[in-house]
Amino acid sequence: MVGEVEVLSYAYPETLAAGEQALHATAEALALYSDLFGAYPHQTMTVVQVNFPDGLEFDGLYFLSEQYYWGYTATISGEMTAQNLLTMIAAHETAHQWWYGRLGNDQAVEPWLDETFATYSELIFYEHYYPELVEWWWGFRIDSYNPRDCCIDDSIYKYGDVRAYINAVYLRGAVFMQELRVLMGDEAFFAALRSYVESHEGGFVNGDDFWELMSCF
Repeated sequence: MVGEVEVLSYAYPETLAAGEQALHATAEALALYSDLFGAYPHQTMTVVQVNFPDGLEFDGLYFLSEQYYWGYTATISGEMTAQNLLTMIAAHETAHQWWYGRLGNDQAVEPWLDETFATYSELIFYEHYYPELVEWWWGFRIDSYNPRDCCIDDSIYKYGDVRAYINAVYLRGAVFMQELRVLMGDEAFFAALRSYVESHEGGFVNGDDFWELMSCF
């Protein structure tokens, strides 16, 4: 439970340890993002192991690829660890409950309005719970792909392939959010994100809405 929210995890019998970690990471992310971005609006939050690639968000639910479960390894002593794709993508997909769930957007025309924010929320998650892994996150998630010289706010139709799309919208987008945060300072940055959610909750946002609100801070 996270407050009054029941967090549920469905995993294969062969990957129960990974299922426990998915549950743990989802609960941690839900608590943090609720505090930073505003209350989660549902009574349950569910993560489900599935047999297709990557993750996929829905309202109050997300799917997480079996590849992350098979690849998860606890520490030698059996303790859970967050230095893995399972935890990272769990934090990412949980963040979509705000960036897609509470704020709707056109995911084809302006995918950065949810994917950039969800990717950057991964960093916020690691900063809060696992500060010793922040440098690992930057290296593993961002720097290893060197996402430079790409436009983050194009439609999905403008990128030549999936790698170019991810490098721009997810990875270069996260770099942009970090640069914006440094420019604004933490207090103004997080206040602006919370205000952005609260002022448009249940609505459908575009890039102009984001920049209009950020200009007030």
